Amino acid sequence: MAITHWKPVRISLLAVTLAGVLLVAGKITFYPPTGNNYATKFDFPSAVPLADWKLQKSAPLKINDTSEVKAARKYEYQKSNIALEIEMRYVVGTIGDVESMMKGHTILKSSPGKLTLANTQEAGFHGILQQQNRLYLSSCINPRGSATVTAEQFRYNRNTRDWQPNRVLFWLLGRGNIQDRRCLWTQMSVPLDKTTPENAQKLLENAWVSWYGWWQPRFPEP
Repeated sequence: MAITHWKPVRISLLAVTLAGVLLVAGKITFYPPTGNNYATKFDFPSAVPLADWKLQKSAPLKINDTSEVKAARKYEYQKSNIALEIEMRYVVGTIGDVESMMKGHTILKSSPGKLTLANTQEAGFHGILQQQNRLYLSSCINPRGSATVTAEQFRYNRNTRDWQPNRVLFWLLGRGNIQDRRCLWTQMSVPLDKTTPENAQKLLENAWVSWYGWWQPRFPEP
């Protein structure tokens, strides 16, 4: 009798679940994601602590009104005789391809170089590039999941990290897409006139791990 009694309840729950799945699938099929146009306005702070480095100055970077970049700021740090520059950009509706972003928005627009992929256990993936007597490190801090460099890495994070009840509810309420296609794109660089590329990479990677550790838990609200 108990089994018979609970059978209608199970059928009802299955029906509700199936309806929800079909609703989500239908909306994604007929109204695919076109970017997160509902992203909350965000401004970078004027000062960000960075272990072993002293902040010298910071200033906003100019952005295009039609760009996927919604906020940008440049930070300059000093340690001994080495100057570290960090450019931060808050990117919305991105596919997460850091190399393409570098060629579209920074001094590396005409760079023929390719990023060399590397990773750290603490932060995830980053790319290294030597250009014009400077060494660059660039990566995308994700809203969930470790940092990424390629579109494939970014897509993997979205497919595995964003399908959560709060994101589905966020989407059902019409506040944005299930997949959170935002990124805190970071580009760090140091000159090579006072150090070797090998030492410069160690400096950048150490700074990057500290930088990532500060920013990831402070990722902007959607």
